[in-house]
Formats: sequence, C-alpha cells, structure tokens
Amino acid sequence: MARRRRMEEAHVKIIWVAPLLLMMLLPALACNASAQASSQNAAEDLRGTSWQLVKFQRSDEQTLAPDDKSKYTIAFGIDSQVNVRIDCNRGRGTWKSSGPNRLTLSPLALTRAMCPPAPLNDRMPEDLALVRSYTLKDGHLFLELMADAGIYELEPSGGSKSAAPSSPVSSKGPVEFECTNIDGSKATLTATFYGTRPATVLIERGNQVRPAFQVRSGSGAKYEGHDLMFWDAHGEAIVKWGDVELECKARR
Repeated sequence: MARRRRMEEAHVKIIWVAPLLLMMLLPALACNASAQASSQNAAEDLRGTSWQLVKFQRSDEQTLAPDDKSKYTIAFGIDSQVNVRIDCNRGRGTWKSSGPNRLTLSPLALTRAMCPPAPLNDRMPEDLALVRSYTLKDGHLFLELMADAGIYELEPSGGSKSAAPSSPVSSKGPVEFECTNIDGSKATLTATFYGTRPATVLIERGNQVRPAFQVRSGSGAKYEGHDLMFWDAHGEAIVKWGDVELECKARR
C-alpha cells in the first residue's frame, strides 16, 4: 500500500510539472521559430541571384576594378551555397543572413590555378570572409567588410533574376545635399537612407560611396562609419568625410 501511494504521488507530481515545463519552453521555442523566419525572410532578396564585380573601394578611397567583370562573380544559391569565380579560379562555400542587410560568407574552397597576377586575385578570397552586411541600391549589390575595411560593388550578371532587385527594408532617397567646406568651397553629395536595424545611410561624394550606421544622439539622426560622420536634422547636415568638414542642406 505504501509503495502504491508513493507511485500515485509521483504520478501527480509529473502531471503538474509537465505543463509547467511546457509553459517555460514555449517562449524559447517561439523565439527560435521567429528568429528562423526572420533569417529566411532577410535572405530572400539574395537567394538565387548572380552578380559580377564592378569595383572594390578601399577605406583609403583607392579603387580596384577588374579588367573583365565576368571573371569575378558571386552566385547565391537557394540552398545557402555560394559559388564564386575569381579570375581563372572557382570556389564554393556557404552564406547566411541573420537579419535584414546582414550577411556572412564561410571561407571558400578555392581552386589553385595560376592566374595572371592581379591585385583582386590576392585579396578577394580573404575579403569575402570579412563581409558582414550588404545593401541593394539602384540594382547594384554593395558588400561591406567588417571594420569598414572596404566595399565591393557588384551588378547583376547576365540572365540573373536580380536584374531589378528590391530592398526588403524601407528606403528614402537618394537625397541630394548642397555643401560648403570650411574654406568656402562648394560640394554636393547624396544620401540614401535605409530602415535597417541599426539604420543605415549610404553617402556618395564624387565617385566614392561610404556606408554609416545610426548611433545615439541628443537630436536629429547621427550616423558614423569609417572616416565618415553624417549628422542630419530637418534637412541640414554636418558631414565629416575624412579630414574634410562640410555644412550641408538638402535640396528642396
């Protein structure tokens, strides 16, 4: 009888504990499912697209451009595989997007054919592993490296469904600004704003493009990037581009 009573008490405890454990696990399961859905949705604008290199812009504003765009390509597979061509070599790896405008690529398994010497051949395999974010603008794909080390600009390759890609996040612009340097000289720049988390702005000055990400500020919207600060308040902006400081107003 005592043994039977203990078994019944243990059964009652299980009946009470099981629902409690389920209630504790449900939020974690829901959060995980939400994160997976967010990751899948964030990747849709890249999945199944193919691109060819336009240029690489270093953080010191020097630019490297291929002699033949079709020799430098990136294809994002629907199965999270990525295939690349770097001159006469071919490579394969994986890609993933953990959220809007977030992107990481695995180290590439690359063939080792002896291509003619070219600066892009040496740095591109390592650079692709440093990609941390991307932006789609005017049909072009911009891959931004960690620590603002540079930006790869690519355009859709022939036959890609990405001929007219659209950003998964809201955007505003490009907005054109008329600027004055501290020495009185005039300049213009454009800014395109993206509703990412954190918010992103792409600033174009001359033939240079730099990204910046929103940071906390007492007023207005302040963005910071490598050698770039853009502080906008109601169409008036203070811009620091390297050693150059500009006061700018948006064109109406």
